[in-house]
Amino acid sequence: MIKRNPNTANLKAGYLFPEIARRRREYAASHPDVKIISLGVGNTTEPILPHINSGLIEGAKKLGTAGGYSGYQDEGLPLLREKISSVFYGGKFSIDEIFISDGAKCDIGRLQILFGSRVRIAVQDPSYPVYVDGSVLAGAAGGWEGNGYAGITYLPCTEENGFFPDLDLIPRDSLIYFCSPNNPTGAAAGRSQLAALVETAVSKGCIIIFDAAYSEFIRDPLLPKTIYEIDGARNLRN
Repeated sequence: MIKRNPNTANLKAGYLFPEIARRRREYAASHPDVKIISLGVGNTTEPILPHINSGLIEGAKKLGTAGGYSGYQDEGLPLLREKISSVFYGGKFSIDEIFISDGAKCDIGRLQILFGSRVRIAVQDPSYPVYVDGSVLAGAAGGWEGNGYAGITYLPCTEENGFFPDLDLIPRDSLIYFCSPNNPTGAAAGRSQLAALVETAVSKGCIIIFDAAYSEFIRDPLLPKTIYEIDGARNLRN
């Protein structure tokens, strides 16, 4: 008899965002005069802008021609990767270091699978749910213990500590999930803070999984948009 992955039974509840959507729909139905600002899953609420829409249309048309057809691209379209390298990262990364995927959420889960079930986990608290749920599904965390999952080190990010965790809590040889700007607090870590994080990770033999999905919200030029703006970040190794 084929049995399901036993780690799924350790999940406390269903995925967070469908539950938020359910509660929002119920509240909207019972309060029709109330305008709700949704802070749930990052879906769009307005029509696609004309210049983006036209670009999508032209791109689709090219795929219908012999000269414009690209087929599967294992790492993503080279032109797109070149633009990401030159425009988005200012040439700091070659296109060989850039991979186009179906999204950060899926990639975070795949990275957890890469490291397996015997790795320690440290995660900001609060944090994007896939960091924790992915660890539970991969068997790197145990069951719910009332205020968290067994085997996960939670790093509180509160107003009292400026929404930046106490790095002394990070165990040796652990995966550190870190998001800046953070979801859900919105806090963006400064250069000195990220430098301390990198120094801690190097000294403790850790690997940082740095989620920069919201980096384009950063407008202050003094705030780093990627962990690789920090000296030593490339030295994080197994």
